[in-house]
Amino acid sequence: MNRFEGVGLSCGNFKTEDVGKRIFGGENTVRTQMQVEAALARVQARLGVIPQAAADEINRKCDVSLIDEAEYRRQYAITNHPLVCLIRVYASICDGDAGEYIHYGTTTQDIIDTAAMLQLKEAYGLIQEKTLKLRNRIAALARANQDLVMMGRTNDQQAMPITLGFKMATWVDELDRSIDRLAQSKDRIFVGSFFGAVGTLASLEDKGLEIQQQLMAELGLGDSRIMWFTSRDRLVELISNLAILSGTLGRIANEVYNGQRSEVDELSEGFKPGKVGSSTMPHKRNPFIPGEVISYARLSRSVVVDALTCMEGTNERDVRTIGLENEFLARGCCLADAALSRALVLMEDLEIHTNGIRRNLDLLGGLVYAEALMMRLSADYGRLEAHELIYELAQTAISEHQPFRQVLPADPRVGSKLTEADLDEIMNPAHYIGLSTYFTETIAGSDR
Repeated sequence: MNRFEGVGLSCGNFKTEDVGKRIFGGENTVRTQMQVEAALARVQARLGVIPQAAADEINRKCDVSLIDEAEYRRQYAITNHPLVCLIRVYASICDGDAGEYIHYGTTTQDIIDTAAMLQLKEAYGLIQEKTLKLRNRIAALARANQDLVMMGRTNDQQAMPITLGFKMATWVDELDRSIDRLAQSKDRIFVGSFFGAVGTLASLEDKGLEIQQQLMAELGLGDSRIMWFTSRDRLVELISNLAILSGTLGRIANEVYNGQRSEVDELSEGFKPGKVGSSTMPHKRNPFIPGEVISYARLSRSVVVDALTCMEGTNERDVRTIGLENEFLARGCCLADAALSRALVLMEDLEIHTNGIRRNLDLLGGLVYAEALMMRLSADYGRLEAHELIYELAQTAISEHQPFRQVLPADPRVGSKLTEADLDEIMNPAHYIGLSTYFTETIAGSDR
């Protein structure tokens, strides 16, 4: 059993050991809050606000293993306060009167917000690393399949040929924007708090700003220009960035989920003997991994709503909104981390079914080359008349269940302009992929 279970931010029951249990677990929450208090004591001693001996003792005892969990919980039951219980127990393990200088001149929200920012920053870093790893894995797949022609689809209907590499390059491009978004917002988001009771630093007079600046430098956080007890937009930006990233992962996973349909059979999650798709249908290979990723992405949307609700705080502090953060901050990180972990597994073992891809290219009997034919005949008939001609023949082929390739030369308007060899050339899928290869090389041509 983990120590201090139930303390701090809640992550939910997601497959995210690193972020969920290690970073946001109760023990690490207590540890991080102690580290903020210890750093504050170091800075205050350096500036002559508290005795150096007291700061030294506070830092010597900055060890969560020294905290008696039973006493911590007993103090919480007495105080019903999320930090005073820790301050009391922390002070009790310090020799002499050093404990009297813990939490000097600060307020609970300063410590809780700053400690949470340290936890969130660590989680954010792990998520950045995984996102980059996933991006490079997909980029490698795109390069390996940049010439594999497949059917492009719009509105779930066959449209025109593309390459698998091109499709994957769009995934890479979207992930690149999330990587940039995560990096560009870090300085804006990861800002600590040291402002005192209502944010004016009244208790420390002329030393307040200097303590704030040195404390944040000590902790590796930015310092805010003014208190942000009810200004929670930084946290909304963090959660929004993660939800956007999760949405991208959901889109990628959805492509695999649909590609694994028996009727499509182009992509699928990896399979190895022993993996079971169904307890009752032995033949099933179900897309469970992409399904998990999609589920995490969908859950992420609700976290954004909760985060936005916290922007409606009243006056200088409002526990009605701040209290929600325990439930959604870690949850947003854990959902993104879980989605990334499963997406990495999905892409590492991704199966590409070339037989299904080739079969689907011929599924509509050449109808997908209607645009190419229209453009070729535009030189003879003009664009609008060519469109009407090809539209008429395409709809005839569909309605009469005839192969489009056979309907075309039988019509003199086409047969008089295009030879059999012309039709073969126009209706070769590899000849109508446009700039698929160029875009693949441009977007996914190298790792980041």
